[in-house]
Amino acid sequence: MSHRGAVHRPILVRLAWVAVFVSLWEFLRWATSISPLLLPAVPSILGALATAFIEGDLLRQLALSFGVIAAATAVALVLALVLVLASALSPLAASGIDTLNALLHPLPAIAVLPVVIVWFGTGTPAVFVVIVHSVLWPLFTNIRAGYRSLPRTYLLVGRNLGLRGIRLFTRVIVPAALPHVVSGLRVAWARAWRALISAEMVFGAMAGVGGIGWFLFTQRVFMNGPGLFAGIAVVMVVGVVVEEGLFSVLDRRIAVRWGET
Repeated sequence: MSHRGAVHRPILVRLAWVAVFVSLWEFLRWATSISPLLLPAVPSILGALATAFIEGDLLRQLALSFGVIAAATAVALVLALVLVLASALSPLAASGIDTLNALLHPLPAIAVLPVVIVWFGTGTPAVFVVIVHSVLWPLFTNIRAGYRSLPRTYLLVGRNLGLRGIRLFTRVIVPAALPHVVSGLRVAWARAWRALISAEMVFGAMAGVGGIGWFLFTQRVFMNGPGLFAGIAVVMVVGVVVEEGLFSVLDRRIAVRWGET
């Protein structure tokens, strides 16, 4: 089987299962007396989705959501690199940072929402802070694991070439730990996507128009069943597209680049 065929086969399998699930949904709706508000028909969900994209702000809301996630993840990535560098340079700093990671990594975003509201109010800044918290610790954990698994030979070669401190970190350690960075970004994306939706449903709209979380919140408030399920479908599709269309491709390319395949 060609490489292209091997890539397309999982997509076809997923689409086949989606068709099965949609058919089961429609059968359940047809075979029961559940209210259309609770179990709307698939055509009405697709109609609400089309209306939200064409006549509403759903496209702008998705763009805003991605923008906030990208900015917060970039900040978290820089902070994670700084923490890993500090851990590498000072055993005392490593001990303190490890303790901080042990305390904050398991802390879910929903648990810090009350504190974030008190410190930063509501709106975009609060959502931004929640996302940074959600993605910083998995990024730090994965990058640190990449550093600790780095062959000592790499460091010796780098030092023999005159690299020290920041130059050694950026030119040897970070490139060698890139597979772990991507793994951390994969986890960070999933946590950021969930954190944004949860936070926005609590804090309210960002930048006036709001993001995808605000879209879901408004559909629930106005009891728009098809619109609510349309928003949920968008959340699921975006998650699958980013996971399969971005990170799976990065994983394959990194595996080839690092000689793992």
